[in-house]
Amino acid sequence: MKKSLTIVAVALVAFVFSSCVENSKKYQALLAEKQAVEVQKTDLENQYNSAIGIINDVENNLQAIRDAEGILLVQQEGSQREQIVSELIQIKETMAANRARLDSLSTVLEKSNKNVANLRYQIKKLQAQIAEKDQMIADLQAQIAQKDNEIADLNANVANLNNNLNNANAEIERISNEKTAQTNEMNVVYYIGATKKELKANGILNRRDVLKTNVPTSLFTQADKRDLNEVVFNAKKVYVLTSHPMDSYTLVNGEGTVTLQITDPEAFWSVSRYLVARTR
Repeated sequence: MKKSLTIVAVALVAFVFSSCVENSKKYQALLAEKQAVEVQKTDLENQYNSAIGIINDVENNLQAIRDAEGILLVQQEGSQREQIVSELIQIKETMAANRARLDSLSTVLEKSNKNVANLRYQIKKLQAQIAEKDQMIADLQAQIAQKDNEIADLNANVANLNNNLNNANAEIERISNEKTAQTNEMNVVYYIGATKKELKANGILNRRDVLKTNVPTSLFTQADKRDLNEVVFNAKKVYVLTSHPMDSYTLVNGEGTVTLQITDPEAFWSVSRYLVARTR
């Protein structure tokens, strides 16, 4: 009986002691600290998982950019300018977003007192890679700008050359036209066949002198000596009054016509550009 009473007494004391401990300030403080540690642990795990997710995303983006670098360089050689510029802008925007996420994550980790040295190392490594890609993009954009300037200079030179060429062609055409006109003018000859009376009436024949006065060319038939091989006169007889070498032409009689055949044009027209023939 005494033993049972002892056990009951001990249990009662233990219950009273436990109740007192649970209600003490020290116990409550320890309990609160434990809960705070658990919250911090959960928060740290969440931050760690978030950091790992961000780092993985940035690494994937950087890998995609590395894969695109070779294509961009090949395209640059192929001078697909618009596509290169567009893709560089997209990459630059992606890099800016990655940099912002890493900077934000770095700030959070710096404020944290937890041991996340490995995460900080990975973040700095990725930030260095982003800086390297930024420089690569800047270099490519500078090369494109330089090529644009070179193309603009070449276009200006081509325009100047085309303008000079057009001016040269115009000058050549002008000179050619002038030369053609002069050549044509040099080869113009005039001829007339008429009776003695008609020749005198028109001032072509004055006594025995031929073309001693200025006579309108409209009275003559105009021709090109390069094409004029013969002149046909409707007459029975023809006398050549102007001075032409006798051996440079022949007169051929026909039925009611006389044909003057020019056998040596250069010699025939060397004395005079006019041919005056008296007909009967």
